[in-house]
Amino acid sequence: FSANRLVHWRLTLKSQLQMQSSILTLVTLTSFAWSAVFAYAASEAEQAWSLLATAEVREVTSEGEWKAVKTFPDVLRAAREDFKVSGFYVPIQAQGYVTSFILVESPARSPFCGDSGYGPVLEVTMNRPMPDLPEFSQITVLGRLEFNEASDTFQMYQLVDANLISTGAPPPELELPLFE
Repeated sequence: FSANRLVHWRLTLKSQLQMQSSILTLVTLTSFAWSAVFAYAASEAEQAWSLLATAEVREVTSEGEWKAVKTFPDVLRAAREDFKVSGFYVPIQAQGYVTSFILVESPARSPFCGDSGYGPVLEVTMNRPMPDLPEFSQITVLGRLEFNEASDTFQMYQLVDANLISTGAPPPELELPLFE
């Protein structure tokens, strides 16, 4: 090898190593960015229940008349469009294809399962029918959150024009209290 060829070879090798390093860095950063996007999307759907729980309802009786007084924080109202939530499917009616159902945060805290109290319940109306699923199948839906301001009901909100984004784990095995 001549000295010029050796210098050229070293510069070429150095350039290739720098380029490979840059590509590796770019691939790593891109992978990290996509991981963050997917983690955010998943956590966004899971955190929806915490956001729903910020709404409050209290019972008021005045002059013999009962009513439910509801408060919906601005942060919840701001999230109404493109509201994404993951939860557990609870059918309302037995049908081959469904357009409305209830979504709960946890199967054990469903309003139909025992007397341990229950958490937020979200009524969902789909924009088109979907095949019925086993009760308590885990799903993610995306729709528009509407607030029920009526004072004659405890129902707080409803997800309308919803789309099924994904189905997750099969229904968990539950140990629910037996009714006697």
